Amino acid sequence: MAFSIGSDFSTSFTQDSDEVQEMFCEHCDKHDNQYVPAEGFCEECFEYLCGTCLKYHKIYMKSHTIKDKDNMPQDFCLEKCSVHQDELIKFYCQDCKKCACTECKTQDHGNCSIISHLPVLVPGIENSQEIKELTENLDKLMKDLEHTEKHVNINMKYVASYETKILDTVMKKKKEILSVFEKHQTDIIQNFEKKIEETLQRLEEEKKEKIDKLQENQRKLEKLLNDEENEIKKKIEIIKKDDVKILQAITEETSKMKIKLKAISTELVYHQTTDHRCQLFVAMKKGEEVIEKLKRDADKQCKNNSIHHYKVECKASEQNITNIQDCDKFFTYQDIHESEVQRTASYYTDIKFTVNSLSSLCLLSENCLLYTCLNSMKLIIFKDLSVSTSSYDTTDLPSEPWAVAKVDNNKVAVTFPELGTVRLITFSKCMRVTNTEDIKVGKVCRGVAYSKNKLIVSYTNSPATVKILNMSGKVLKTFDKDQHGTCLFVDPHYLTVSADNTIIYVSDYNKNCVIGLTFDGKVKAIYKDDQLNKPYQLTVDRSGAVFVCGCWSHNIHQLSPDLTKVKILLDREQGIECPVGVSYYQNKNRLYVCQTLGDIKSV
Repeated sequence: MAFSIGSDFSTSFTQDSDEVQEMFCEHCDKHDNQYVPAEGFCEECFEYLCGTCLKYHKIYMKSHTIKDKDNMPQDFCLEKCSVHQDELIKFYCQDCKKCACTECKTQDHGNCSIISHLPVLVPGIENSQEIKELTENLDKLMKDLEHTEKHVNINMKYVASYETKILDTVMKKKKEILSVFEKHQTDIIQNFEKKIEETLQRLEEEKKEKIDKLQENQRKLEKLLNDEENEIKKKIEIIKKDDVKILQAITEETSKMKIKLKAISTELVYHQTTDHRCQLFVAMKKGEEVIEKLKRDADKQCKNNSIHHYKVECKASEQNITNIQDCDKFFTYQDIHESEVQRTASYYTDIKFTVNSLSSLCLLSENCLLYTCLNSMKLIIFKDLSVSTSSYDTTDLPSEPWAVAKVDNNKVAVTFPELGTVRLITFSKCMRVTNTEDIKVGKVCRGVAYSKNKLIVSYTNSPATVKILNMSGKVLKTFDKDQHGTCLFVDPHYLTVSADNTIIYVSDYNKNCVIGLTFDGKVKAIYKDDQLNKPYQLTVDRSGAVFVCGCWSHNIHQLSPDLTKVKILLDREQGIECPVGVSYYQNKNRLYVCQTLGDIKSV
């Protein structure tokens, strides 16, 4: 092709700034290596010619249309082709999305349908929507990288504080242990000193014997504590080095990416301000390709940005301190699973779409978010979140939808409680509906999830149930009671499946709880909390953590896979009001949250 993505923007910038923007005769430049100003332009050959060459061209090419110097195209490109060094870049192929010289056009684009001369394409390009969107993408990606850097700095502080915190704890407990031991030793000595008065000689000997033994035990205890302290220090140091190495590597990579982005931005601004429209067009196309690659690299760095989490607990008691011979260890080191790490939340953007009823979310891909609105009988499709947070498409539905769940990379399942059906909707790459299939599952169906070629559906009729069905709607299993015969559910609105496809999590609206079931219907755990009121949609992240909407409590709860409360991730202080829908995107580690009477938030 005609240019290389990896070209040095700063070098290109310097060279272009020294050139005189006047078109020359291409024949004289190519064949005689001479610079002669152009006096005309051949519309059939797409060549600029001097007066002499123009004269002979008119003689031998009488049928060609010639434009004089005042009427010839003024938006010319002086950039040479990287493949054919003597040729100027003159054309742009809209089929291949590539710039081309005359040789490239002949050799590489013979079968292409739309190949345009650059001066035809570039009028007004400095104020076009395309360069505006490219600039917006530059700014957005720069902000994402700065956010990653900020998070890296926070984690660097955590890495340093972990060591100080743990070692301070060990030192404090060490002093406490020694203090207890010394107090115990002093008590023993004092007791013996009282008895010395009655039997001086016998107790004096016993006193010496006991003191020696206690001192030996103290030395053993100190050695044991020192050994444990050193062991924990070594382990923490190894973890710290690993974390710092990863975080430093991320910092270096993000810095390199920011330099590339600044180079693209500088070149674009330069060509915009100097009226170099053809160069601006070429720079835009190069920039778009580089930005796509940097987006993938930025996502990779975001995924790598994690550190070890751990804790040290002291098992010391008065009994094992004073009986050193029975003591094994005082401290235990324990890794903290990622799903139990308290998350911090920050907003990336709001999707400018006002939610006005009960709804649910489903993230189909990196840039495609689906939203069901109970009152609208439509499926809302935000098909390119990277470009716009306000534009969307819709597709009509046969009835009021309740829940939506991802089935495949291009397919979702939507429940219709009034019809008693689940509709499978298949999309093309450009998010147009290509196929629909309705499956009869029974009236008052609510939540839906997909796992291993099976649908899991919740029902709020009496008795409330959760059923596992095959993709034809045949019921394979029904769960409505626990092992004691007690009803499991009252109003199971939504459900989701654990990351390892072993647990079904069900939010029960009227029981104010989340229930975890195995695929055999056994209750694994139940989460109930005073700060969870009217739970709605829930989702899981890549580590197994569960996130559930508390609609009336106006918050998002973070739970471990066994439904232990980790923390309240979001509440009214972060602008959360009546959340009803939540979906997780693992590649960017983000939550999308929708609220009644509010925008959809990306967190």
